[in-house]
Formats: sequence, structure tokens, C-alpha cells
Amino acid sequence: MYEELAKLYQDEIFTCSRCKQRLMNPYLHRNPKHDPPNQSLAANRRRFQLDYIASKAQVQIAVVGEAPGLDGCGYGGIAFTGEYNAVLDLGLTNYHGTTTGWQQEQSAKVLYGALKTYCQDTGVALTTAASRLYFTNGIMCVPLGANGRSITSPATDTLLQCRRIFRRQIEILKPRLILTLGAKALKVAAETFNLSIGDKLTSTVEKIRSSKQPLEVQEGLWLIPEIHPSPRNRVLGELYTSLPDSLTDIFKAFLQ
Repeated sequence: MYEELAKLYQDEIFTCSRCKQRLMNPYLHRNPKHDPPNQSLAANRRRFQLDYIASKAQVQIAVVGEAPGLDGCGYGGIAFTGEYNAVLDLGLTNYHGTTTGWQQEQSAKVLYGALKTYCQDTGVALTTAASRLYFTNGIMCVPLGANGRSITSPATDTLLQCRRIFRRQIEILKPRLILTLGAKALKVAAETFNLSIGDKLTSTVEKIRSSKQPLEVQEGLWLIPEIHPSPRNRVLGELYTSLPDSLTDIFKAFLQ
């Protein structure tokens, strides 16, 4: 259904090395944390991502983060999706050939946990619900620190380079909702669509959770900002602990 999206990945994202910042393109480069010594699993990540795209049908929500890390997308190729989720939850081909010790990450656990709650409450099959969700990032490569293994923030030029790619994904998918996770992901979406977000993220999240009223991007397209599901946000207290319930409510409102 989304041949145009697969072509965007194959023609531009899988081969991209344009940015000056030190980056790891998961689909092109070796992962210094997870790939075996002297071996790159980038070809597997390309296969995982293309299968992920092929599994989509009538995407209603595009979930957006800032950038991939070395875990999750950096290892399996799919944003906010551990290897465990890709193979055992979504039923994708086991390209890495893993039999034990499936790679997982906390952000994926939160998102897939909320999705499973949605499925339990509504009686919708997990693969059906997942086919209506699309996970991606504002930039498509892992921004590496000076040591080549830690993660840093994407540079301004990097964000600008990927802005067109992000917009193109939304144009192809035509979702009803963009769900951003974290302040930097919200900034990417706001700058892409010329939105003015006056308050800090936590205040914006609290207001939208209370009012149940998303922000209008354009006719037929809405935006809901949320905090990032990283464990580092536990310092936000109730705002963090209630995130799974908030995500489930969003799925109920926009996946039906």
C-alpha cells in the first residue's frame, strides 16, 4: 500500500550520508554497540524497515521521536521498536536470527504496552492496531558523541536536512494525527508545519490531556505532543507514570 514510502527509504534514507555531523545511518553503517565485530547488520535493518512499511494499512497516527538511538531502531531498524517487538509482537521475519536474549528498550515497552492495553480494551488484534500506527523520527540517523558510541543532540544542519524527509513521510501517509514524543520531536513537527507552540512541553501536555483537544496542523491533520517515554523522565512524576494511560486514550480516539 505504501510503495511510495518504501521508495523514499530505498532511494534516499538507506543511502544518505550528506550531513557533516558524525552520524550512524542504521541502514548504512555498522552499529558500534550491537553489531558483531567487523560485521554490519545494516542490510537486516533495511529488510526490517521495508517489512514494517509493507505491514501498514490506513495509517491513522504517525508517532514521532527526535532521532534513533543505538538500541531499538539503531539495532532493528524500526523506530520505537525493539527486536523483540518486531519479531514477536509484529510477526516480522527474524532477520538477525536471534533465538534468545531478544533486544528490547524501555521506550518500546511503554508504547507497545499502551498499544496492547488498547487492543485488550477494544478487542482489536495487535497486528491490526499496529498496522494503523507508524513510528518514525524527526531525523533518521543516530547522532554520535565524540567517542563514537554515546549519543548527542542532532545539529541544526542535520535537522534542516531531514525536515524535507519528515514532511514527505507525512504527505505519503496522510495520518489523522501526529503524536510527538519529547520537546525536540515537537520542535521538529512545529518547525516543519510552521506551528507556534508558546508553552514549554510539560505545560502543553497537561493542557491537552485535560482538555482532550489536539492542536490543528491543517485540515484533517492534528497534533498531540507528549513527553518522551524514556526512564529519564521519571523525574516528572505523575506526568510520566500516567503516560501509558494517556497513550492508550490517544489510540482509542484516533485508531477507531
